[in-house]
Amino acid sequence: MVYAIEEIKDKIQPIAEKYKLPIVYLFGSYARNEADDESDIDIAVSVQDLDITGFELLDLEAEIKSSFSVPVDFLVVEDIELGKSPIAIQVKKNFEKEKVKLYETGSVRKRLLLS
Repeated sequence: MVYAIEEIKDKIQPIAEKYKLPIVYLFGSYARNEADDESDIDIAVSVQDLDITGFELLDLEAEIKSSFSVPVDFLVVEDIELGKSPIAIQVKKNFEKEKVKLYETGSVRKRLLLS
């Protein structure tokens, strides 16, 4: 199954609101509009300025992964930005080039006020 970006947004928004995430990004083949039946979904969440425990982060990851019928790669934006290994450098480069914002705190409210 291949999801439309809007479908991914619709699944991510309530989870992002529940965990008070400041921002969530999609990257990889879905962000490039190149996803096929073999593609996984690459999601990066920011936890900046959140008081989130390791167990809560694991719960968040599990909840996001269980929302989709395809594999999901779950990353934390701040971990991507700190990456020093060659693989982390490539992931960061791809992330910066491909990222598509799925959710941002207050974006729903802004859309409602502007419409």
